[in-house]
Amino acid sequence: MISLLLTALVPVAFVVLLGLYAGRKGLVSEDGARNFSAYIVDFALPCTLFVGVFSFTPAQFTNIPYLLTVTLALVVPFVVGLGIAMFGYRKSAPESGLFACNCGFPDMAYFGLPVLMTVVGTQGLLPVIVGNLVTSILIVPCIVLLLNHRASGAAGAPSLLRSLMSTAKQPVVWAPVLGLVLMLLGFELPSLATDSLKLIGSTTGGAALFTLGVLLSFLKLEVDFATVVVVFLKNLFMPAMALGLALLFHLSGPLAQGAIIAAACPAATLGAMFSAKFQVAQKTAPAEILASNVLGIGTMAFWIFVAEKVV
Repeated sequence: MISLLLTALVPVAFVVLLGLYAGRKGLVSEDGARNFSAYIVDFALPCTLFVGVFSFTPAQFTNIPYLLTVTLALVVPFVVGLGIAMFGYRKSAPESGLFACNCGFPDMAYFGLPVLMTVVGTQGLLPVIVGNLVTSILIVPCIVLLLNHRASGAAGAPSLLRSLMSTAKQPVVWAPVLGLVLMLLGFELPSLATDSLKLIGSTTGGAALFTLGVLLSFLKLEVDFATVVVVFLKNLFMPAMALGLALLFHLSGPLAQGAIIAAACPAATLGAMFSAKFQVAQKTAPAEILASNVLGIGTMAFWIFVAEKVV
């Protein structure tokens, strides 16, 4: 078990620290990190997810208990975080959206993918694919709507439609959907296409972790009670819920382990990007993300141990 934890997490920590060093020393600027992010999100990760779909069978994507486990494990903490922000802290709608984002948006693509591939194997792509669809179709549009909320009233249906259309145009969304449709129709990807997509897709893990480190290097850690709440909901409550749902639905093996480990990933840097773009919660949101990621190595190790022993 110790060997597994070290194999899964030491390389992750090493590459993130390299990114932190590069950012702190000014070797990579914030704009440079955004360019890296564009490469990962628009090219490398979509290729990984698209070709990864063909590693599975149609039955795995029609496994309703598994789909419910991943979906509820992501959506419920987001809704709980939103409720706490709005009714507990009386935050504005945009601030509540970012707080909920940090509570319910795990960094599956950057932080989770290399860990999942090490611990679970190729099956580790499945929770990333499913989780990416859930966050892109359900959570991101809600965050955008809250960020666009104005005192004159909530955003209307056209805003939701525009948000959904904008989300659907992203390669990281339509690529796995296209792959899923083709796979369900019985299409077999030619070996030449598979090799080509895997060549660029293989750069995803290292580049994503390095970029994560660079992005984190520009954040400032400020701990308050709200930060503690975010860390509790994201790093502890979400994976605990995934574990509970996996046991409830009698999931086992790679399916259960993948769902738990994906849910255990720390808060994604998306909240910091939204914060900077919309100029909302620029002091609190990045600090919450940084705290979740700093503690993420320890909490990930704990949940990998639990996933291995319990399911």
